[in-house]
Amino acid sequence: MKIKPFSIKRIITVFIFLVACGVHADIKMPAIFSDNMLLQQGKPVPVYGTADPSEKVTVKFCGQSKATTADAAGNWKVTIEPLKKLAKPTEMRVIGKNTIVIKNVLIGDIWLASGQSNMEMRVRDVNNAADEMKAADYPEIRFYMVTRDMASAPRKDTAGKWLVCTPENVKQFSAAAFFFARELHTTYRIPMGVINSAVGASACEAWVPKEILLADKFLPQPADIPAEEYPDWKTYSAVQQSVYDAAAHKDPGIKSDSLKWASPDYDAADWKEVAVPGSIESRGMNIDGAVWFRTEVDIPAGWVGRAARLYLGPITQNSIAYFNGKEIGREKNNQSQWVFRTHTIPAELLKAGRNVVAVRIFNEINQGGFHPGYPAPLKVSQKGSGEVMLSRKWKCKVELSLEPAKLSRILPYGYKVPCALYNAMIAPFTNYPLRGFLWYQGESNAGRSKQHDVLFPAMITSWRKLWGDLTLPFYFVQLAAYQARMKEPGNGGWSAFRESQTKTLSLAHTGMAIAIDIGDATNVHPKNKQDVGKRLALWAKRDCYGDKDIVVSGPIYKSSAVEGDRIRIKFTHVGGGLIVKGDELKSFAIAGEDKKFVWGKAKIEGESVVVWNETIPKPAYVRYAWANNPECTFYNAAGLPAVPFRTDK
Repeated sequence: MKIKPFSIKRIITVFIFLVACGVHADIKMPAIFSDNMLLQQGKPVPVYGTADPSEKVTVKFCGQSKATTADAAGNWKVTIEPLKKLAKPTEMRVIGKNTIVIKNVLIGDIWLASGQSNMEMRVRDVNNAADEMKAADYPEIRFYMVTRDMASAPRKDTAGKWLVCTPENVKQFSAAAFFFARELHTTYRIPMGVINSAVGASACEAWVPKEILLADKFLPQPADIPAEEYPDWKTYSAVQQSVYDAAAHKDPGIKSDSLKWASPDYDAADWKEVAVPGSIESRGMNIDGAVWFRTEVDIPAGWVGRAARLYLGPITQNSIAYFNGKEIGREKNNQSQWVFRTHTIPAELLKAGRNVVAVRIFNEINQGGFHPGYPAPLKVSQKGSGEVMLSRKWKCKVELSLEPAKLSRILPYGYKVPCALYNAMIAPFTNYPLRGFLWYQGESNAGRSKQHDVLFPAMITSWRKLWGDLTLPFYFVQLAAYQARMKEPGNGGWSAFRESQTKTLSLAHTGMAIAIDIGDATNVHPKNKQDVGKRLALWAKRDCYGDKDIVVSGPIYKSSAVEGDRIRIKFTHVGGGLIVKGDELKSFAIAGEDKKFVWGKAKIEGESVVVWNETIPKPAYVRYAWANNPECTFYNAAGLPAVPFRTDK
């Protein structure tokens, strides 16, 4: 039978209508409500999302059935009554005009882990990483990996994915948070979830709600950037790049006469001698353009015949590296960022004895060259053979001198824009119940300790209020030791910031993991994250899981008193007694009223330490470990290091 044309048209119309209804009717939920999720035990759990206005939605989970109707805007929410821990996977069913089935769900404790690169640092990058990953078969540990993003206003959802802890998945987990979760899970057999939301180099103010910053002008204020320029990371990066490209110099390429400057046979005797690392500007060259650097390195005969690695530290902006006249690598980076440069040296280029390293750096805009603050010596290394440090004295010559370029406006990096990371990576989870927070951040705020005194507690309190619980535990890591060890007492670099972190312990329900003894002089990202996680877990064991006799901290300064030519220091957290690691107590400094500190002698007497120096008959002040990288010898019997302190407030 022949179908009339109008009937076909009607069928098509009805089909389109039905498809459209199906699309608009779909229940949707934030990304965190997905397979492998973990829900917080012992607390009411909101379950929420969107649907058609007036659509009936039913949530079925663990014997509970909760129904509601979407409001006029399509929003709906039900609340699951508190549940006990559940290690056996189950399902959640969300039913409306469509049905969502969330599989492999557990109930346990959830911690939100945030901060900068030392929290972001992955398990694959820590000490004994291969063994740690191989052993990481913990199906009851789950990480929700938040996709890095920024936003100009608080979001209700953000991209991410739940991952079960397997040897393959664990390599991308925050190491500090994983070792924390593993310690608690293996001790108490409670399923553990972590919301992994950290961004390398991020500033504290980037994680703080806008209204908190606006309420106190002493704090960093929201950036003067139009909201439409940073709705997300991709858009903001494009805006930054366009501003940068409009101003930055473009590299015209190497002049033909300059190529010989990389040759080991070239005589660079008349080149200027400069210290490396160090920026071009700090070496007296207030220019943009191309500058060459050369040095020589003696390679052991036993290295010949195998490839090696050249470590040049962070450089900006563009660089080409040569070894014995041959190019071994080039890097280009935009927006004036410092980027580490490491290159493979082919086996055929290595010679016993004298070898020549040459680096051409083209500075497009702002400060350029070798990072002036990089503390580690540049080097050549070979696996199994060791390493050879490059000289700190290099030769340099200008190939192309240009007037310094200037940006039309200064835009902070995305990880430093106030409020932007909070909006995208914290705000979406404020309706998702937690057990507490973990935090490892500070390097990016270390030069602003007085401001941090106010900013950090304000952030903690604001997060707790957003989750509706001022008692939520907040455990953080004090900055670890870093950079070269000082020969004489000084002002301490990061010490004032560590002091600011210690002050935060006056805020209820906080705890600090001390890392002063497990840092790395040459790496701002120390690889011992196992002890960091364990020390964070001590606080949770005592305050969240009932192990009241656990020692959570090393000795913390309590009081001091002058006793003739000596000063007696008393401590809290003596942890069964004070002890010395090594032959004697070190890193104690003492001064009179003039505050001219010298190293002091020190000894333990009961639960106090007595400090003196024969050259100071009338002492007034004492400091301990008041340096970027002090020698730590003072512990309690629980094996936890003393917190750095000073009495000269």
